[in-house]
Amino acid sequence: MTNNTQKKICLCCYVALAFCGVYTVFMALHFIQLLNGKNDIDWLQNGIVKLSFFSLYVLSSFLMMGMWIKVVLNILKGLRESVVFPKNNVHLLFWLALVYFIYILCWSNQMILYHDEFAFRVQANNLIMPFFLLFFAFMYKVAADAVEENNLTI
Repeated sequence: MTNNTQKKICLCCYVALAFCGVYTVFMALHFIQLLNGKNDIDWLQNGIVKLSFFSLYVLSSFLMMGMWIKVVLNILKGLRESVVFPKNNVHLLFWLALVYFIYILCWSNQMILYHDEFAFRVQANNLIMPFFLLFFAFMYKVAADAVEENNLTI
């Protein structure tokens, strides 16, 4: 890999880390606002269900961002070791597809917090993006295996 390409990948990784940081801050502010009570959420009506849903939403969003940050840091570490596709990202990407699916379901069903009736919905976006992440994880696995096999051949 050329030095110019490696610099561009590193730049993209640092930009991705900045976006992840900004997104995490905005999500934390959003969750604090939801808990603050200045909105129309009646936590006493079906409180256990709403609190469980809210907890899953918070957990999945911060777990998703943590996993993205770990993937990017693994890529940066791999570039320093001249490994283009670090093997430890393979399992992270598969788990990330699952966590993202849970996150996007919670994100698109936030109205559960505001209404007393529970109309849980699944939209096409809830299935398409996690599928593409899963597809990307499989492609990443193939690439990581190919790089590892290439490094082992004489």
